Amino acid sequence: MPKVLVANNSELLRHLAAPSFRRLDLDLLVVKSGDEALTAVQHERPALALLDAEMPGVSGYEIARRIRDEGLGAKVVLVLGKRLSHDQMRKVADCGCDEVLIAPMSADELHDVVAIQLGKPRHGGERFQLELYGGAVEPGKQIDATVTNLSVDGVRLVCKEPLAEGAPLALRIVTDGADAGAAPLVIKAKVVWAQPRDGRTVVGAQFENLSDELRQTLARLTQWEIVGDTARIRVVLKGDFTEATSFDELLPSMVGRVDFDMAQVRYMNSLGVRAWCQFLKAAPIQGYEFHACSVPFVLQASMVADVIGRGTVASFFAPYHCAACDHQEERLLQSAAVLAAGLAPPVFSCPKCDGQLAFDDIPERYFAFLDHDA
Repeated sequence: MPKVLVANNSELLRHLAAPSFRRLDLDLLVVKSGDEALTAVQHERPALALLDAEMPGVSGYEIARRIRDEGLGAKVVLVLGKRLSHDQMRKVADCGCDEVLIAPMSADELHDVVAIQLGKPRHGGERFQLELYGGAVEPGKQIDATVTNLSVDGVRLVCKEPLAEGAPLALRIVTDGADAGAAPLVIKAKVVWAQPRDGRTVVGAQFENLSDELRQTLARLTQWEIVGDTARIRVVLKGDFTEATSFDELLPSMVGRVDFDMAQVRYMNSLGVRAWCQFLKAAPIQGYEFHACSVPFVLQASMVADVIGRGTVASFFAPYHCAACDHQEERLLQSAAVLAAGLAPPVFSCPKCDGQLAFDDIPERYFAFLDHDA
């Protein structure tokens, strides 16, 4: 049970009591001042601290800096107001905090940040493992292969051993999250093409005789999932948006207000963008927001305004790079924080060295979708 230190902030405490946080199973330590927070960090060693930047006594900035300099190990999320000054932005960059949240925020936005910082699955971030076997059904010889694409129709993989066209396969899927403890799924497949490449074999296999239940499970794992325990309907989009992607089956669920979670969208080509834009125009939604948008989604949204449509982007991932050690990673940014800073991207401490993680793109280009939002 991870310990989470939290300032006595009514908004934070209200959100942390929401049903969606029960799955994270947090041990909350509530403090009233910066002095209490610093003492608790030093004695309790929490995994995460959710602190007001401007706390009575020792500030949240100073606590983040002390945690970094003294090697106390806690991740720090600072909460600030919508009117960010240049001095506050400088303090954020200097203190080494791991994330910035702008108040007011929703419970789901806070959940995303807490889950990411603790290394926990986000809403709809169900994990699964794939195993491949030769033969139409188990048991069979397990094949050493890497799955590069999984869809409701088939699987693409790279094998260390040759496979011939027409060869029978069995794909075994072990899920956690919502299906923890459930029996693994076993799906029959047949190799429809195989190409030798660099000492390995690239294989495309087609699924055979899928039941409606298996097809729905595959769609949830690879294309989209409608998540419960959230304040509004949350639709988690996954995988690649291409000429083969259709969103028609989602339309009946698009009622009221909807949150789209785009963190697991890996790729969007021009035809996939067109299909997505057409879906947004046809969906009978009162209003919608985008959360945790992936880099591929942001790049398309910055070029094509219809990718966002009538919605707004609440949070998104952005590329960061440390010049000192060449470390690269993506950070979740809150749109409100970037807008409050005049489109100046925040700077973070590098987790690998003493350097700084700096935004690794051109702000005017990458943040162009925020102009579409305005």
